[in-house]
Amino acid sequence: MFTRGFLLSAFLGTALSVLVGCSSQPEQPASAVQEETLTPERAKAALLEMMRSKPGQDLGWFDGDIPDEMAKMTIEDEENGWYAWTAGFRFNPSKAIYTLVVRPRPGARACVFEYKGSFVNKEGRWSATPPELVSTALQTGE
Repeated sequence: MFTRGFLLSAFLGTALSVLVGCSSQPEQPASAVQEETLTPERAKAALLEMMRSKPGQDLGWFDGDIPDEMAKMTIEDEENGWYAWTAGFRFNPSKAIYTLVVRPRPGARACVFEYKGSFVNKEGRWSATPPELVSTALQTGE
């Protein structure tokens, strides 16, 4: 009887010490946390990937070598965490959102299209959702 009780308490003690050492969410190394942060460069890469995808191509704005040409353009720092990239994209990495405004050339009588989208992190990799149209307006021409 003493042996059975001793073995049971030894087993429970070992099990508890293993469980105490484990947590439901192990701490991640600093480099892993940093990789998960959406930076302006990661936002740009996610937008380029979205433009080259079928949903991005279905929008009709990113045909041919347009994404390749846009990839060469630099990101400009704006106020309140916003960044501008190309003439059409603005994004806020801390809020994981972006806007796309497609304007005709100056002086043309045509529609302006405004879209909104977001960034999502799936398995440690950032993606841009295809943008949704939020408004259109007619730009007055000359």
